[in-house]
Amino acid sequence: MMKHFVINYFQDEDGVFTAVVPAIRGCVASGKSLEEAYKNACDAIESCIEARQKISNQNLEPDSYENFNRYELNYA
Repeated sequence: MMKHFVINYFQDEDGVFTAVVPAIRGCVASGKSLEEAYKNACDAIESCIEARQKISNQNLEPDSYENFNRYELNYA
């Protein structure tokens, strides 16, 4: 299966390119050239997807703090 990801590039005042993948939260890479930023972004995409797959395959136990996220107020 083939997926396509948009990569947005930004260049800072020092000339370094930052590559951001909007479809994957937190997926960011950089490089001294546009080509290097692209290569690093491709590596970052693969790493982010692999990490998310590993996490989704884990059997995570429910939080023991689940009742601390709500507040109930009874009006008399």
